[in-house]
Amino acid sequence: MRLRRGQTMIEMIFAIGVIGVGLLAATTLVFSNLALADRDKNEIVAINLAREGLELAKNTRDSNWLAGNAFDTGMVGAGMDYTATPVWTGLPATSIYYDFTANDFTNPRTKVMISDNAVTPNFLENWNVFITGTTSTFSRLMTFNCICDDGSIVGAGATCATIGRTKIGIRVQADVQWSQKGVLRDTIMYDDLYDWR
Repeated sequence: MRLRRGQTMIEMIFAIGVIGVGLLAATTLVFSNLALADRDKNEIVAINLAREGLELAKNTRDSNWLAGNAFDTGMVGAGMDYTATPVWTGLPATSIYYDFTANDFTNPRTKVMISDNAVTPNFLENWNVFITGTTSTFSRLMTFNCICDDGSIVGAGATCATIGRTKIGIRVQADVQWSQKGVLRDTIMYDDLYDWR
């Protein structure tokens, strides 16, 4: 009868260490992917909210043209206030208008609500008196700056006329902010809308 050599304690500890490192790497990868998927979901929502804001402005311009109004009607507040939030009544086939009360994200009107309306359940919309539901983590603020005939962009408190130029368009900016795990994130999109009529 011959004696066989078995594993030594050092070999066993080494094997357990290799298996442990592999399991730790796999677990870290799984949790990292879950966190990235959550972040990606929020980024997609934010991008769509920003894109929707730009589309609402295009709709307003086109509706103004069809009604025979100036192309920028409703997209400039009193006293040359250019920051606003879109307002929808919550009913199908109703028009959108802009509330120029909010000037920054500290205003509660920038908050995006999750509608509990039976007609539009889970619809995301800026807070207004027509929408009921729960507050989401998102906030949206629109900015309408004048585009002058020399290509310059004029912000709040001024117009193209104040610098001796003619207004030919509006730069619409949609800014969406949200908080994720204590970190403030944002998405900004803009589009230039011209008076081509």
